[in-house]
Amino acid sequence: MNYSIHTIELRKEFRNHIEFNQMLGYIYKLAKGRYKVYRKDNDWFIEMFKGKGIRVVMRETKISGYIIFIISLNDLLGTEDKLSLIHPNHLQNALTIADEMLSVLGAEYSVNSLEISRVDYCINVDVGSSESVSAYIKLLYLSDMKKGYKIIGLDNEAFDSSKGFTARNQNYGMEISFYDKQKQLEQRKYENSETAAGILRIELRLTRPKSVLEHTPGCSDNKQRIEHCIRFSRQEILSIVRQLVPDGDYYTMKNARKIITKSVTNKKLRERMITMLRLARKYSSIRLAKKEMFKAYPKMKHEYFNMMMEEFERIGVNPVILGKEFGICYLISLFQYLQ
Repeated sequence: MNYSIHTIELRKEFRNHIEFNQMLGYIYKLAKGRYKVYRKDNDWFIEMFKGKGIRVVMRETKISGYIIFIISLNDLLGTEDKLSLIHPNHLQNALTIADEMLSVLGAEYSVNSLEISRVDYCINVDVGSSESVSAYIKLLYLSDMKKGYKIIGLDNEAFDSSKGFTARNQNYGMEISFYDKQKQLEQRKYENSETAAGILRIELRLTRPKSVLEHTPGCSDNKQRIEHCIRFSRQEILSIVRQLVPDGDYYTMKNARKIITKSVTNKKLRERMITMLRLARKYSSIRLAKKEMFKAYPKMKHEYFNMMMEEFERIGVNPVILGKEFGICYLISLFQYLQ
């Protein structure tokens, strides 16, 4: 299991519609008889590097527009394995290939000349079975700890929290996804999708240029920033997951209460921890349960609540419990896989 990055996005913004249309015309000229260009709403999809690791999109805006390059680093190397992530030792080779491919558009199109607008950190977590993947995704969905992260796609009738979900923080230009990698590959009709059985995929995305710059201090160009992101991918993913997910093994209500009763000697703390279990179960959210805790105990301070959550971690009990719908009595903490 390795932490790495999967996708980067580079872009160039045009000053006005005249420049945008000039570039679009040049693209059509290059494409004639060679590859497909098609439009959907305000986006033009350009298949000049189809199947080679770079997707190209031109997007028109009210003022001007962009040309966007979505680069899958491992695909640049010709890797057919859709599960693996790029190794740091192969990064420079991948970036050199990207520069060579982009150069057909002119000298100003290179990794360092364009603006870096997105980075996807990734890890493949082998939790042993598809059933465990589904259980973890449901439990992660129920954690809902951090204010500011909104689950996207809830209004979609096809939304299924057992397959995966994405939480977005619009203010910080970040989002994190947890999903079943095998189900994703099956949906995309990739061969050998069974090799991803039992893989929980975690992706943390920086989705704005400002976010990328903030997370790559001391870097003077894009290649340095990309290298920095690979080097600190573990730290970045763990930092956000710890904000969203409590550490502790998952138990049924009955077994969690037994452990708390046995391990916590302070009567008041013990009672409030059991109340927290009930509220987290009732509201399907740590964040909402926290609000209800302060209603139930108006004199309780935030420091006490934080201490209570630390006590859950100390005794190894997750406040998100396993209901009957899970069909299991125990599941190890996700952080046991992430260390």
